[in-house]
Amino acid sequence: MPELVFFRRGEEVLRFSLDGSKVVLGRGEKCDVVIPDQDVSRQQVELTFDGEKCTLRDLSGKGTTAMGKKQTACELPDGADVALGQWRAVYRASAGGETHETEIGQGTKVQPRSDPREVPAQVRVRSATKETIHKLQSEGFTAGKDDSNDLQLKDNFVSFKHVKVTRRDGRFFVVDHASTNGTWVGNARIYEAEVPMYTCLRVGETELLLEPQGAGQRKTGDFLGIIGEDPSIRQLAELIERVAPSSAAVAIFGESGTGKELVARAVHLRSPRAEKTFIPINCAAISKELIESELFGHEKGAFTNAVTARAGAFEEAHGGTLFLDEIGELPLDLQAKLLRALESGEIKRVGASKPLNVDVRIVAATNRDLMAEARAGRFREDLFYRLCVIPLHLPPLRSRRSDVPMLVEHFLKMFSPKGQTIRVQPDAMVKLEAHRWKGNVRELKNVVHRALLLRKGPHIEAGDITFDSAPLAPDGVIGPDGRPNWYPGLTMEQMIDGFEKEVVLVALQQLSGNKERLVKELGMSRSTLFKKMKEWGLTNEQE
Repeated sequence: MPELVFFRRGEEVLRFSLDGSKVVLGRGEKCDVVIPDQDVSRQQVELTFDGEKCTLRDLSGKGTTAMGKKQTACELPDGADVALGQWRAVYRASAGGETHETEIGQGTKVQPRSDPREVPAQVRVRSATKETIHKLQSEGFTAGKDDSNDLQLKDNFVSFKHVKVTRRDGRFFVVDHASTNGTWVGNARIYEAEVPMYTCLRVGETELLLEPQGAGQRKTGDFLGIIGEDPSIRQLAELIERVAPSSAAVAIFGESGTGKELVARAVHLRSPRAEKTFIPINCAAISKELIESELFGHEKGAFTNAVTARAGAFEEAHGGTLFLDEIGELPLDLQAKLLRALESGEIKRVGASKPLNVDVRIVAATNRDLMAEARAGRFREDLFYRLCVIPLHLPPLRSRRSDVPMLVEHFLKMFSPKGQTIRVQPDAMVKLEAHRWKGNVRELKNVVHRALLLRKGPHIEAGDITFDSAPLAPDGVIGPDGRPNWYPGLTMEQMIDGFEKEVVLVALQQLSGNKERLVKELGMSRSTLFKKMKEWGLTNEQE
């Protein structure tokens, strides 16, 4: 995977993997990498990696110095450097080797990477009562009730010789031995089929999950990049494992910055579509005039500037997964076309006369209450139910504060200079844990990036940590005289949030903790009240 290596006055201070299609560098706090330098624009430069090459686009309007020259747009070769005030970013086409800052335009030497080998595989056998793992020592295995099989399954609905699985060239060939109850992948019964890694075969009441050796033996708190040991995160990981093998639509709900795209990628990687394409589309980042073309494509001459035909996201994701982020921002007229695509598997390019058939799994995400949007007429109710076959809820970071140290260590290991071990001092960690994290994990990531760049010594001190915005209103917003207190730096919205919390606390006390009666007394919807109470830490894990 390509990466950016950041230097300050010749010292390596940060590494950033280019695991997304676009990365924005600049002084603004919403950039992917925040550069605390007044000579850098709030949005200085955008780097785009398309899987093969990395291109630079200047966002400052003044040009960005790359490879020793002012550039507005260019392709970055391996080892190219980008000047950012006192900092310098070096592009490396592959991560893992040593990097040294060199003279401008001289490039960077990168250690070659060894050719990948075929990954050893295992089969995870899940029944109603237990789960076992069997490593594949040969090119395949047989499974059934008879003890002559490689995998003997004690399942009353499995035939004596039920199924044979053979592996060749990294693929698995499944042959059903005319079993009584069949071999299933999702809702499809198969007789002979070629399937990829992470396919879940269902035989009788038993599941056979094909996966790389060592899968499931993950380091503590890490599930496909989803970091945390909070019960809500463990439950989320288990739910992803269970639902990923199906083709059902998934809807991910959570605040901005909680990692909805990370969860979507985890669903894709744990599905039979893992070897196919994962296409992310942000519905809020594309204008209403272009969103239909982005999703469904267009024919030549369909509109002004359509000089060539173009495939849309649905066609590009054929056989794989299409991630629709901020689905609540999709215009109503396009919601009808999306619903048709989900129900029939047919799409039509803009300007086309004939539809196309596509095989795409939809994973949608939003930070909105889609049911409330549907009741208000801003979102189609039939599309809501079609998307929410499997809902996944991401908790905000402030409701799982115990995961903050683990996330901090994760970001430090990922971005610290090679060969250096950067630690967060206890007083700094206390400061991080006490913050309310309105921007969630994304905000924490930016804070760690900034602290790495601003630190004065070998470790991060409390003074090195600065936050993107003022903290949320603290407890005690109502003074002893019954009048509201004002805290400098807080917005009206934050003050109102603190006032609402105080009212709920007093009401709960007077109602002896009866939350159902609290809903009626305050005249609020149950979902809205409980959502707020969860943000304030006033509910237990079962609510």
